[in-house]
Amino acid sequence: MIAIHPLRAAACAAVALLAAGCATAHAPPAAPIATSRLGITRSTGTVPAGVVQLEAGYSRARLDQRTRHAFGETLVRVGLDARTELRGSVPSYMRTVTPATTMQGMGDAALSVKHRLRDPAGWVPAVALTAGATLPTGAKGVGAGDFQPEGAVSAEWELPRGLRALGMATWRDAVVSGDRHGMATLSAAGRTSIGSAAAGQLEYARTTSTRAGAADVSQLRATAALRLGPNLQLDGWAGRATSAGKHEYLLGIGFARRW
Repeated sequence: MIAIHPLRAAACAAVALLAAGCATAHAPPAAPIATSRLGITRSTGTVPAGVVQLEAGYSRARLDQRTRHAFGETLVRVGLDARTELRGSVPSYMRTVTPATTMQGMGDAALSVKHRLRDPAGWVPAVALTAGATLPTGAKGVGAGDFQPEGAVSAEWELPRGLRALGMATWRDAVVSGDRHGMATLSAAGRTSIGSAAAGQLEYARTTSTRAGAADVSQLRATAALRLGPNLQLDGWAGRATSAGKHEYLLGIGFARRW
């Protein structure tokens, strides 16, 4: 008989509850779809009440002879009211290949709530808060092995000609090999929309850690998205992460669909 870890069962149940929102979803609004896949720096937007949005993709990262793959990257967003959404991340299948070994397995799930505090007004930005945690559902050596509480604050300014400026600060009570430590990320981005058909984002992010001996990580990333109607979007992105003078080259593709 196969034993099912209670944390895995809880994560599966949470995802099922998120997906169940499809049965009662309202008709999607006419505004173009907006997703969290445009970059590390997320906007302050939330999905409308009763709307269910699925986002998923694949990413690849290469550093010297190490290559990392993430299959899935699935996020389900459910609008709870006009300003609040429930966010559930389904575990991705992770595969890391080096000349000496290959490590693979499912990563951790995550649950969070995002609330938009205010909309932009002139030079005063929109502001949103996100709070949640990763769940220790991942395979040994792939997942963190413990809960990781995390929170974020996002700010967004509307600029002329369809441009937007975004800023984001996140904090995670992270765990690596049983060592719990703080991890903070600050990021800034510029975003543009070309009518309702396309969008792009260019950003810079820097992550610092309180873990002994850990080096800061900086990342440059560019993302482009194509909307195939008001409820479907395709995206592709490329970037470079730098730590201790070494560069890791990143790329990814994905999609988003709402109901």
